[in-house]
Formats: sequence, C-alpha cells, structure tokens
Amino acid sequence: MKNRRRVYLARHGEVSYFEPGQEPGDHDPALNEAGVAQAKALGQLLVKAPIDLAVCTGLRRTQQTARLALGSRSLPIGVIEGLSEAKTGSFQDIDNFEDMETLFTRAFDNAQDPDARFLTGESYAALWDRVAAAWAGLVSRSDWTCAFVACHGVVNRTILAQALGAGPEIYRRIEQDPGCLNVLDINGEGSNARVDYVRLMNFTPYNATKAGMLETTLETLWRQFTGD
Repeated sequence: MKNRRRVYLARHGEVSYFEPGQEPGDHDPALNEAGVAQAKALGQLLVKAPIDLAVCTGLRRTQQTARLALGSRSLPIGVIEGLSEAKTGSFQDIDNFEDMETLFTRAFDNAQDPDARFLTGESYAALWDRVAAAWAGLVSRSDWTCAFVACHGVVNRTILAQALGAGPEIYRRIEQDPGCLNVLDINGEGSNARVDYVRLMNFTPYNATKAGMLETTLETLWRQFTGD
C-alpha cells in the first residue's frame, strides 16, 4: 500500500552482565566482542534499506548497535527512553539456589499475573503500559517511512505481543536473541497508526539457522550469573 511504512526492530548485540568485578544488575554495559560483530551483521543485512529514522533507548548497548547497524549512513540517532529495558530489582532476599534459578530461567511464566515482576523489579503491567505509550508515540510520527529501532529483549517481546493482539502470557513463547531483527509494517497515520503485519521475527543474520543456539536468553543470563 502507498502509505505503508516499515520498522526494523532490533535487539541490541550481546553484552556481558556478570563479568568479574562488574556489579550485578549493571543496566548499562557496552557490547562485548560478539555483540559488536552481531551489530555489524545487522548493518550488512540492512545496507540497502531506505532507513530515514534511527532511534535507540539511550543505553550504550542500543546506541552502539544502532550506530554499527546504520553503517555509513549519517543519520542522527534519537532516543526513546520509554522503550528502555524492563528494570530488574534486588536479589538479596532470595537465598535459595533453586528459587534463584527459577526466577531467572522461568521469569516469563506468569507475566500475565497482575503482580508479576521482571526479576523482582518492574511489574509487567507497568512495562506493558509504558512501552505501548512509547511505541504509539513513534508510529504516530509523520517524519519517517522506514525506521531502525535498537531496543531490548523484554521490550521487543512487548511490542510484538501487542502487534499480534496477544498479552504478556505470550512472552515466554517469543525469543529475542542478541542482535536479532524483527520487521513490522505500519499502516495508518497519527493516532490511527498501528502494526499491520509482522513480517519477520527474531532473525539473526550472523547465524540464520540458529545453529547451536539452544538456550533461551534468560538461560544464558543464568549461566553467566552462576559462572558456568
């Protein structure tokens, strides 16, 4: 359709959350070596895409991902803080290894419950509302036709769940690997703008067949946390 627009929605490249000497719960780590390569792979994939708007969440990992994915384009990278990742909480009251493992690896199991929180932090209900508002603000704008958005795993799940007409109960069925790409087509203008089609989900240009990628992102996070 003539007025249909496109969003390339990426998850940032890989980071290391629990390196020696790093504070647990660091919300702003930089891309690691693998993450840089993943972001560059996004850039190679999108080299001919007619991107005329680029935004990130203001955190280093999304800023780096956006800049590397844009390649030689001189576009400025805007910031939408409302799309920042779900905020984690404190783990100090959890002293049982099994409970901690469940917290990490099964974090999305009851996301639809009114009091459910992401890793003891932000409630999924609050996350749902702020992401919906921030996303609506983006798609209602009239200054772009093809946008690149560097975002986060749980936030991407929220955007995709809303686009598919589902709720937080679908989070655990939507994977978002580091450096992945989703393609969403937008129809309508202003407050009527919405996702018309989800054309691609969780495509990883650096490993298109997902060879060896058998862990979920939260299982990987748990392995990093325990140092296994």
